This record gives sequence, C-alpha cells and structure tokens, in this order.
Amino acid sequence: MRQLQARNLSFSMLFIAALVLFSAWSGGAVLAAEGYTGVYAGGHETVGMGATVSYTYSLELKEDAAYEIKSYFIMGDALYELIETGTYTVDGSKLVITPEGQDPVEGSLNDDGTVTISVKPSMMARERTEATLVRSNIAAAGVYTATLQGPVVVEATLYLNHQGQYHYMAVPDNDSPAFHEQGLYSVAGDEITFQIADSGESFTGKVSEDTVSAPFVVSAMMGMRIEIELSK
Repeated sequence: MRQLQARNLSFSMLFIAALVLFSAWSGGAVLAAEGYTGVYAGGHETVGMGATVSYTYSLELKEDAAYEIKSYFIMGDALYELIETGTYTVDGSKLVITPEGQDPVEGSLNDDGTVTISVKPSMMARERTEATLVRSNIAAAGVYTATLQGPVVVEATLYLNHQGQYHYMAVPDNDSPAFHEQGLYSVAGDEITFQIADSGESFTGKVSEDTVSAPFVVSAMMGMRIEIELSK
C-alpha cells in the first residue's frame, strides 16, 4: 500500500513539474512574440522627373496579430498618405505579413532589434520596396492639421515622422505661394522643440495626445509666426 502511495505521489510530482515546465515554455514563447510588438520606422528617397521624393513609413505590429503600415511623401504642396492593414505571424526570426486581400509578404526579425520587410510606399509604386525599419517610441508622431480662417483660408499640415523629423506647410486657397518648413523635433514631457533645417534656429510648443500648439508661419508673404493649434 505504501509503495502504491509513493508511486502515486511521484507521478503527481512529475505531472506538476511537467505542467510548470510547459507553462514556463509557453509563457516564454508568448513573451518572445510580444517582444516584437510596437512601431518600426524607416524611409528612402527616389529621383524622378527632376525632383527627389522622400518616403517615410512606419510598421506597427499589434498584440492582436494585426499590423498597420503608414507611408507618407510630399509632392508639391500636398502630403500623400497610404495605409495598409492586415495580419502577421512570427515564426522564430521569420515575419510574415498578409495585407488584406493580397498574398503574404515574408520578412525577418533581426538580431539587432530591427525589422526587414517589403513596403509599398505609395499607390503609384509598381512594386514593394524592401526596407530595414528601426524601432520607434515617439508617441507624438503623426499628422496634425488645422484650417485657419481669414481673408484667405489656409490649410496647415504638420507631419511628425517616427524618426524625429518634421515637415510643416501652410497652403492658402488662392494663388499665393505656400510655405514649407522642415527640420528635427524632440519631445520632453508636454513640450515639443522644433529645430529648423535651413537656419538651425529652434522654437518650442506644447504637445498633448492629439494636438500640437506652436508658433508657425501661416503666410509665406508675411513671414511672421503666430501660435496655432493643430489636431490629429
């Protein structure tokens, strides 16, 4: 009887140990997969029709196995956006994204924490472009806009990309020239600092979850800065 009890006890202990090991292994696998969730950013430039077009894009791997790629470029006085959504799977270092209604696209999760994947930069692109994207934790990144009413209606757009660069433009609804400005930005708490590329000068503003308030030029002819608020 004692031998039978001892055997039952040993079996129970082995079973519990196996459960613990399985839980640890499966939990580790989940953590490894979740470790790649987040936003990755990159970009490239192309030359066409006598002008250089700069593309910037971001890939967000979400916890529910969905992904979103946002790609932007500026041509003339307009900011163009392309958003691609779908699902993804991770198998070791292999990353496979499946755009909605399209074939899967295979990429990789790299040892240095980057992601390599093919991105469609615009609707006009015939093929996807392979890119290596770097993780980004800039919560303020995105597109902010404002419509400024006056004698002339001005559409103001501020694009903060995930690599710490900004592009601002103010486009009037008449034949007056638009104003463009670009440079670098950084965020500390609720303060955002812009450094203008052309002059190296800087100015500051306030940033919240969905808005940016800062002194921007709204008229290329006037050239003066006024405080405006732009929203996502």
